[in-house]
Amino acid sequence: MPAMSSLARPLLVLVVLAALIGLASHQLANPAPAPADAPADQFSAARAIATLRATFVDAPHPIATPAHDAVRDRIVAALRALDYDVHVEHVFACNAGASCGAVDNVIARVPGAPPGKAVLVAAHYDSVPAGPGASDDGVGVASVLEVARAIRREAFAHPVELFLDDGEEPGLLGAEGYVADRARSRDAAFVINLEARGTSGTPFLFETSREQRWLIPIVARALPHPISSSLFATIYDLLPNDTDLTVFKRAGVAGINFAHIGDGTQYHTPLDDLAHVDAGAVQRRGEQVLAMVRAFAGAGTDLDAAAPGPAVWFDAFALVLVWWPAGATWVIVGAAWLALAIALVRGRRRAALGLPGVVLGMASFVVSLVLAGALGVALGAVLGHRAPGALFEPYPQPALIAAWLLGAASAIAAAGLARRWASFDGVLVGHAIGWNLFAIALAGILPGAAYLAVVPGLVLALGALARQIVRFSDVATCLLALVAAACVLLPILLIGHDALGAPFFTAACVLVGLLATTFSPVLAATWRSVVAACVGLAIVAAGVAFAVPRHTASHPAQLALAHVTDADTGAARWQTSEPTPLVAAAAGFAPSRAPVLPWYGARGTADVAPAPAVGTPAPTVTVRTTPVGPDGTRTIAIDAASQRNAPRIAIAWHSDAELVALRVNGTPLPPRPARFRSYYAPGWSRVFVRGGPAHLELVVRGAAPGDARISDTTFGL
Repeated sequence: MPAMSSLARPLLVLVVLAALIGLASHQLANPAPAPADAPADQFSAARAIATLRATFVDAPHPIATPAHDAVRDRIVAALRALDYDVHVEHVFACNAGASCGAVDNVIARVPGAPPGKAVLVAAHYDSVPAGPGASDDGVGVASVLEVARAIRREAFAHPVELFLDDGEEPGLLGAEGYVADRARSRDAAFVINLEARGTSGTPFLFETSREQRWLIPIVARALPHPISSSLFATIYDLLPNDTDLTVFKRAGVAGINFAHIGDGTQYHTPLDDLAHVDAGAVQRRGEQVLAMVRAFAGAGTDLDAAAPGPAVWFDAFALVLVWWPAGATWVIVGAAWLALAIALVRGRRRAALGLPGVVLGMASFVVSLVLAGALGVALGAVLGHRAPGALFEPYPQPALIAAWLLGAASAIAAAGLARRWASFDGVLVGHAIGWNLFAIALAGILPGAAYLAVVPGLVLALGALARQIVRFSDVATCLLALVAAACVLLPILLIGHDALGAPFFTAACVLVGLLATTFSPVLAATWRSVVAACVGLAIVAAGVAFAVPRHTASHPAQLALAHVTDADTGAARWQTSEPTPLVAAAAGFAPSRAPVLPWYGARGTADVAPAPAVGTPAPTVTVRTTPVGPDGTRTIAIDAASQRNAPRIAIAWHSDAELVALRVNGTPLPPRPARFRSYYAPGWSRVFVRGGPAHLELVVRGAAPGDARISDTTFGL
């Protein structure tokens, strides 16, 4: 076979890489919505969106508002029209962070459904005060209703329960209330939750319960358009973010969670309305959820007694879900190291591999990542200077292109320099060792993320072995490794900005540098030209990133602005975390930030400006204290109520006395989860109550005095 020319090699790599990116992008794209006359047993986005329009109000509907009650009543009516038995669970619930409220969970089952532990299909119907919540989570509720219609006449091994819960936005209160009622929650065996982080984008199965070895095979067999990985589930467990499924997981109920991620600038804003619903995302997630309901409700296994054990999984270009038990990771890594050992022995016998060349290859791998990281940090700093404080922008593509090009240039330059003194096989084996060392690190630290390195590392090791046994082509070896690495890395690269925003620019640079180590050894003859082209194009892309608008009408800047009245002084002020130039020009903001939220300590500052007084009445407050008892404790009772029917009351207090117990409106707080994080300064505590008066009972040890701040809040100016 004639040798490939030096010019053909980079062109072939570029073509293959472009094809892989095209395939991954195509597979991440959502399908066309099914029409309203689609077969009755199928999910139809057109029907779901029609249900959304019939049940939701295109306006904010947080708990304790008339719009919220209207949505609740419409959901109940829609379920009864489908001939479901419907129960509205009225409960006062609190979370571990002392956010509390009166919520109305809507729970439905098919009449005459067999007894037994149920598969819950869950979505929340409340919205944030700032926006209508059409996608977060109105579409989720409408999709549950469409699933309920599709399965109404089907019989399953396990009953299906629809759980349209309330109060998710102020702290997962509906789920907390459901779990607190053990008489009801003990009948839940598995939860399929629907969420959203934006108004568009590809739906992901992004969260699972921690014992996945039994459930992932069910998912792998039945999930259409599978887009999921154990990386998503692992990272989500480490983040402070929570969903309703988090509450069920703490209660020992297994489950899975779906969400679409896109257009983050519209998330929790007035633009999360019916006009911005992504019908394709509705269709794809609806098909996924319907398939999962049928799979888990029809599963022969006892859903709450399945064998424990973690798993590792990822989708291969959304075509198939690949998985293995987590313990098998070490077997795969061992096989890769065995292949590398044999390749090294055979290569040294043939004088095709020298240890200095392998060491240079390992150095090339490390330098690729370090250089990519440095360039990524520099790019992030430059772009951050252009748009300080902007997490999401409407046109991130030029910045992402610059990051991708710089990452590729880093790996190609490092490998090109190494190839001056080392053979292709030496650099290839060095890169394979780097990948497999990375695999060991991930398997030990983040087992759910291990596949990111295990799969490419194994392919590189086998390629290195094939080179020494059958003289396998150098180009073919690298292209196979590129395919393996692209399979696991491209989904992250293509959705990373939607998930993380501007900080992902640096991560993208490193990930592309890692990806490029699979093919950079074959570009030795032209590495200078390729690197020069990448850097030049990156500079152009960065320049374009500076030129595109930071905000648009469909992706506006977000600003939280409060009008605050101090009842003690009668003074009023505007208060915001970061005034825009227009807002700053409209009011006389002080030149420096003022401490206005003492419970947040040093972080409790804001930009303030004088505001016109509007005569807002202060909440009514009553405080009663019992004497110190024999055990050194006393009880402080605080009653607070809004004179203007504000939907939220907040009570913050500071004391050096030990807080032994707290009840809010007679309800104790649930235990704090393992990853609970308090954002309050030492000695401070705070309680939020939504939907009515607040009655706090604080049991404290010690006679130290306390300082309390009580406020009520309405939303919207």
